[in-house]
Amino acid sequence: MSVSQTLPLGRSGYYLKLFTLYSIVFLGSAGFFVTIPAYVELFMGHSQALIHTQMPLEQRRELFGIVMSLAPFISMFFAPLMARFSDRFGRKPLMAICLVIAAIGFALPVFAIAAGSIILLFIGNMLNSLGSASQPMAQAVLAEGSDGKHKATLMSLVAVVMTAAMSIGPAIGSKLTEIYGATAPFYACLLLALVNLSLLWSISSAPVASSQSESIWSLTRPLARSKSALLPSLGLVFICQFCWSLYFQSIAFILPEKWHLAVSGSFYQGLMTAIGIIMILSLLLLPQYLMTRWSLISCLRAALWVCGVGMLLLAVSPTPWLHALAMLPTAISAAILFPLYITRLSDSASQQDQGWAMALASAAIGLAWTLSGYLTAILANIYLLLPLLLAALGLFAANLLTRESR
Repeated sequence: MSVSQTLPLGRSGYYLKLFTLYSIVFLGSAGFFVTIPAYVELFMGHSQALIHTQMPLEQRRELFGIVMSLAPFISMFFAPLMARFSDRFGRKPLMAICLVIAAIGFALPVFAIAAGSIILLFIGNMLNSLGSASQPMAQAVLAEGSDGKHKATLMSLVAVVMTAAMSIGPAIGSKLTEIYGATAPFYACLLLALVNLSLLWSISSAPVASSQSESIWSLTRPLARSKSALLPSLGLVFICQFCWSLYFQSIAFILPEKWHLAVSGSFYQGLMTAIGIIMILSLLLLPQYLMTRWSLISCLRAALWVCGVGMLLLAVSPTPWLHALAMLPTAISAAILFPLYITRLSDSASQQDQGWAMALASAAIGLAWTLSGYLTAILANIYLLLPLLLAALGLFAANLLTRESR
């Protein structure tokens, strides 16, 4: 069953469903990145601070860190469970439930700000994180029935949407907070959740084939139905995200200490902007082109080697401009890796377990970024360039996970 077969008749219905699914994917990431400036203002600011400004800065940072770390932790634990329910009872009703939960999660901080309640703010963040489980469900709908370069193209667009949310989300949230106050980013995300909910109910939904006698809590059954490449593919998701995150986290240490360039300066801002543009263009143009010429495994191996060599070049670059030049092939290969390993993961799972597989990928990504955020500072304290060297080693070693079973 292809994606087009699950859509209403007519080309307009096809594009409506695609728009809805990608909008849900966008919300799953934007709900975190758009609200970051609001949380910064509420915990670290003065004019709109939710906590007493006389509280020591260190304690406010700790509270901010706890709130920001809740999202990946909650998504990591609950997304696979919610996806198992969607595999059993259908994508559309579970996505609708998640969107309602997310909407409540975005509304509660507005009340928290009005009431001056930290507890309501925490609860809202937890609900928003739980509601983001709609993201892997939307990815599962896109993955179901598609194959080969068509699936890689759909997954490339998923990565484009997630990259766009990561790139422009904080800027949007910052502008909304500056103009309308700290509640504005939450209102914007609430509006998007409600729009997605209304769009979701306006499209048709195909039933999901599943065994009604199978326990919803069983993890052994989906594994038994999967191909042997599923766990190695999941390992690829984790390693690639972990290695890319090591660079993303460590660059804030490397630029000031190696070249005395401030993170608030124009070079850093230009580098981050360039990375976002390069990755989006790479995702739009390259995966389908590459897969018409080489196999999925060949593309994966080539991208892993290029990205690994790129990490080494980033580590040894003597000047910031050579560092930026080395970033070009590294960012391109890091971008195209996403649809390749997600496609392999999807192909390794059975048709009825696509939601579960996409949720496992989401959990692996959350775990990778959480661990790298904690470990990067420790590694940089040992040796400034150690995170990049470890990233290169990890990408080279990840080639072992691309071996095909005989």
